[in-house]
Amino acid sequence: MKNEKERIQEATARLFLSLYNEQFTSSFEIDSLGDTPDVVCIEASSKRILNLEISLIEDLPGDIQYVLGRGSKPTSPTTGSTAVSFFEDSAVQLRASLEKKLLSSYGANTALVLRQVSLLWEPMEWASVADDFRQTVLRGREKNFGAGVRIICTDNSTWPTSDTLFCMSEPGD
Repeated sequence: MKNEKERIQEATARLFLSLYNEQFTSSFEIDSLGDTPDVVCIEASSKRILNLEISLIEDLPGDIQYVLGRGSKPTSPTTGSTAVSFFEDSAVQLRASLEKKLLSSYGANTALVLRQVSLLWEPMEWASVADDFRQTVLRGREKNFGAGVRIICTDNSTWPTSDTLFCMSEPGD
């Protein structure tokens, strides 16, 4: 039986692969769950392997526990309430998550998949910080994830809203 972390990683991998396969006309499927990488995927027709290192992004420390029903909604130090500032709360959390994950090199066939917990932020917000993050956080370390760095976020410009991928780093950047 899978533990909670494995169930979250598998659900995130399934969502990522549905978006990724559609975008790149590929057919990757989950092969196995592990620790490093979190998920090994294979495309049966080509035998290509795509490893996924998965991390959840929260707007504030404690958001994941709140979403899982294990705590109260955290208060933003910026707003003094449960309302969140993208630039002063969420972007700070993304920066911290990226800095931590970029300490290790996962190789050419591994993608870093960041799944945001909040439904508030869409590609437009991530695009507003992307160039700064590429220069100040990635700083050439995007090679640590040779298959790219992508954020699963919500596209609120469609009805109904839909999940989409925002690319922080393409393979080979």
